[in-house]
Amino acid sequence: MIEIPGWIQTFVLAGIGLLFVVVPVRVIWGMTREGRERRRKLQELADRLKGRFGPVRIEGGFLGGRRIRLTHEDRPAAIARPRPGEIALRLEPGVEPRAHAVLRTRGRITWPFAWMGESLRLLRRVHMVDPLIDETVAVYASSVYGSYLRELALAGIAPTGKPTGLVESVVVLRRLPGVRSFELRMSPSGGFRIRFRLDADDLLHRPEDVESALHHAFRLYDLMAMV
Repeated sequence: MIEIPGWIQTFVLAGIGLLFVVVPVRVIWGMTREGRERRRKLQELADRLKGRFGPVRIEGGFLGGRRIRLTHEDRPAAIARPRPGEIALRLEPGVEPRAHAVLRTRGRITWPFAWMGESLRLLRRVHMVDPLIDETVAVYASSVYGSYLRELALAGIAPTGKPTGLVESVVVLRRLPGVRSFELRMSPSGGFRIRFRLDADDLLHRPEDVESALHHAFRLYDLMAMV
C-alpha cells in the first residue's frame, strides 16, 4: 500500500477548504454588489421622481425587495427593479381586477396560451381587430373577457387613423424610450402590474416617461379592470 506524504494530504485538504470558502464568498459578494448597484439606481430614480410626484419613498428590504412608493393623481402605485434591465410597475388603487388577462410584446414565437401561475389558470390568445396591437402585442384572456377587449380595441380605431383608448395606451407603453418589451398581467389575486424589459436606461433618467407610463397604465386599469 502506497503511503501518501503528509504534506500532500495537507495541501489537498487546504485546497478543498479554500474551495468551499472562496467560491461561496465570491458568489455572495457578486450578489451583494449587484444588489447595491440596483439599490443605488432605484434611489437615484426616486430622487428624480420627487420633482414630479411629490412625496416619494422607498420601502422594503433585502428579502421583500425594495420598491418606490408614490401617487399619480392621488392614486397609489409602486415601482421596482426586480432584476437588472427591468422595471416593474404595480398599481394599488384599492380595487382588485375582476378578470384575468395578459398583454405582452410579441416575440419570434407567440404561444397560443398564457399561464397565470397565481390563479392556476390557462388563458387563450385573443385575436384583436387592430393591427397596432395584434401584430406587436399578444393578448390573452377568457373567451368572454376577450370579446370585451376586442370591443375596446375596435372603439379605439378613430376615423383619423390616430389610436385612442386602449389601443393608444398599449402603443404608448410599447414605444416608451429604451423599452425592448413589456408584459401586463391582471388578475383578482395578482392585481394589475406591468414589467418592462429595457435595452437602455431611459426610464431611469427620464421621469416624464415614467409619468407617461403610469398615466397610461392607470388608463388601461380603468378600461380593463373596472368592469
